Amino acid sequence: MYINEIHILWYVVIGIIGVAVGQFIDWCNIRLPEYKKVFSREFFTQYLKNCKPKYVFMIIMAVMYVMLLYRFGFTLTTLKYLLLLPMLISSFCIDLKLQIIPNRLTLTMFEFGLIFAFLQGISNLNVAIDSILGMIVGVGIFLFITFVGSLISGKEAMGFGDVKLIGALGLFFRMEKHNCNIDFIIFNRSYI
Repeated sequence: MYINEIHILWYVVIGIIGVAVGQFIDWCNIRLPEYKKVFSREFFTQYLKNCKPKYVFMIIMAVMYVMLLYRFGFTLTTLKYLLLLPMLISSFCIDLKLQIIPNRLTLTMFEFGLIFAFLQGISNLNVAIDSILGMIVGVGIFLFITFVGSLISGKEAMGFGDVKLIGALGLFFRMEKHNCNIDFIIFNRSYI
């Protein structure tokens, strides 16, 4: 049985991977604010033996992973978002709880963003340039908001963790030039 030209077993496999990643997000949310390694022996020796399943993360990640596979199929874009989504959820949870975004998490997003910009730039250099421009514009806008907000309020309006996060996300969600068909509208005289 196929859904969107992908065998249903692939959706099951991706959903199971999403469940595992959802549980791993909880581990990341514990370790990253403490500036400890995420990939360590303690994950297997301490965490997995004593942890309770985090069903919210597990369900969210499984559903989101299946939706990404359905939307994009087996493409580089799917892989990009499969890696980005858990980092975004982890940064959201840590920021909500502790009002910080760990530098290691932002740097990891930035590294993956550069890798994907390079991989997509191999076939089309404009895509890589758009990704870099997306990063620059995102950082510029949020730096402007941070400085103006600080001047107006007299205290820190937004942390630099948010600025770094937007810079990293700019690599993933690149600036795209939307071509409108003005020449078709102007030069098509069939409506006269």
